[in-house]
Amino acid sequence: MEITRKELYELIWKEPVTKVAEKLGFPAPLLRKYCHQLNIPTPSSGYWSKLKFGKPVEIPALPEYIDEVPSIDSFQEEKKKRQNAVEQGKEQSQEILNERDSVNITNNQSEDVPVKKEDAQEDKIYEIEEIADPRQKIQIELKKMDQSLFTVPEMLYAKHPLIIDTKEYFRGEKNNKYLDRNPYKSKIKAPLNISVQSDSLDRALRIYTTIIHLLQLRGHQIVAEDRWHTYAIVNEEQIPLQLSEKNKQIANTESNYPKYLTVPSGKLKFEIPRSSYFRLNPVCVEDTTNMKIEEKILNIIAKIEYEAISIKEEREKMERLRHQQEEERKRRELEEQKKREIEEKRKNELKELNMAFFSAECYSLANILRSYLERYKSFLTEKEIIDEEAEEKLCWLRGKIDWLDPFIEYDDELLTENDKENLICPKSDEIPRRTTWQSFSSMYPEFTFWNNPFRKRR
Repeated sequence: MEITRKELYELIWKEPVTKVAEKLGFPAPLLRKYCHQLNIPTPSSGYWSKLKFGKPVEIPALPEYIDEVPSIDSFQEEKKKRQNAVEQGKEQSQEILNERDSVNITNNQSEDVPVKKEDAQEDKIYEIEEIADPRQKIQIELKKMDQSLFTVPEMLYAKHPLIIDTKEYFRGEKNNKYLDRNPYKSKIKAPLNISVQSDSLDRALRIYTTIIHLLQLRGHQIVAEDRWHTYAIVNEEQIPLQLSEKNKQIANTESNYPKYLTVPSGKLKFEIPRSSYFRLNPVCVEDTTNMKIEEKILNIIAKIEYEAISIKEEREKMERLRHQQEEERKRRELEEQKKREIEEKRKNELKELNMAFFSAECYSLANILRSYLERYKSFLTEKEIIDEEAEEKLCWLRGKIDWLDPFIEYDDELLTENDKENLICPKSDEIPRRTTWQSFSSMYPEFTFWNNPFRKRR
């Protein structure tokens, strides 16, 4: 809200601060705070009493507000500094010029003609901070309404369809024959959620009539879905309502059991049942010893609108929570996916490394057998025991060595790659790997060509 200092001063001295605050839509303490900051005097507590009884009063003039508008002396001092800087040719002259040029002269006045302080204070517009709390706004709006609207009528004038339906429903509930001959029977819809005795029904309907009228004036509505579900629709939020009669216990004078009887107390209770998971206790306005519900209608309307704000806040909170949970779920899924990708990459690299290791093992075994073949052939030649059978065996082993060697392209007629894997990494104990001579001799007790070069001598 924008208002000049002079306008605010005139308003403060025309009416009390509380009334000015209500007109402007701000709490009185906040308005007093702004007046103190802007150096605006406010009436004392006895000012309005003196004015009411015709006693002489004095209105102080609007004082100066030095913090906002530069004084005439400050303009002259700045001008003198500028002239001295130009004459003396100091290095700081440009900084002073820049500083002087940045001074804001209100009302677009020339720098040689200083602005009058009083005119600048009167015309300056101040920004008053708006009320951020929606509940405080509702309280101020309700207090600014005609307070006679919050008065519950002494007589029931059933004009609203919900009041008429509820009245007819309870009348038919009391006397079934009434509904049988009532032409309005087929048109009776769901009544209001009222749980009272017949003695308190008229009062409950008068209270509901006032509440419905005020809700409609505030731009809201009230609906009844069925006998036990009545809602106020406030800013598209559904607020459950319930009006019931409190019970009390009295001593049972007719019999010994039960010791106490529960009877209606005549005291009413207006409730906003729990409408959300987080609020465990219902909002309740009830008759007390000093004040009845009829005197708390403003409080009831405020609580209904407060509940709509609370539901919206809780829903937004849940939305934020769900959004955070969704973001957390996506983050976890992304991390799991990265882990799976890393694991898959690790397995692929390990598989590749195993293949390289297998090839290296084949190459190593081929070289061992090749060295063994050459040494065996040399041995047989030196001993002059080589013959066609030996040559055939050596040639057979040379082919198997070429089959094992990964750098030689050779396909064996009988052996496959699986046989090569079983040879390098045996899956069972049928084909042993290189081991000690004792275990080797126990597995092959008979001598062969490869373990007994001197077989022909025996």
